[in-house]
Amino acid sequence: MTSRIVTVGLLVVVFSAASCLAQPATAAGPFTEVETAVCAGVEDRQPVGEAESFGADVGQVFFWTKCVGAVDTTVIQHVWTREGETMATVDLPVRSSSWRTWSSKQILPSWTGDWEVRVLDADGNILKAVSFKIAPAAPQAEQEEIPAEEPAEEPEEELGEEIEEEVDTAEAPPDSI
Repeated sequence: MTSRIVTVGLLVVVFSAASCLAQPATAAGPFTEVETAVCAGVEDRQPVGEAESFGADVGQVFFWTKCVGAVDTTVIQHVWTREGETMATVDLPVRSSSWRTWSSKQILPSWTGDWEVRVLDADGNILKAVSFKIAPAAPQAEQEEIPAEEPAEEPEEELGEEIEEEVDTAEAPPDSI
């Protein structure tokens, strides 16, 4: 009787392990693959200007997602966060087994720092999370300093030439005047 219990117990363990291996990976939820990109735009349903960091003057950032393997129509969410605070949540339909979709976020120049966009499935599970930065703009003084110096140099050169001419005339002997 003891050998029968051990055998049944062993079969249950083997069956449980095999059924776990046969299940699709839960990281992609209802999808076999999830691709993402943080970018400056989307053209012909493809990301353009992919980057990990954008300047504070970017104006708008896009988050592109391709979901592969959906059996039924479903929904994903893009959750945009800045420094841990949710800035936007966008529901996006997925209507075929290979579906590309995207959302975008207007970025104010003062919204610098660490950002993240999470892709959630219809049950709220995180499918993917991508981080990027909005870098501060260069200080105004540095931007204005270069153009202000260039025009100031030209009049000094002209003024220097005029001074040289005046010096030449001032050195002439007094009787020649």
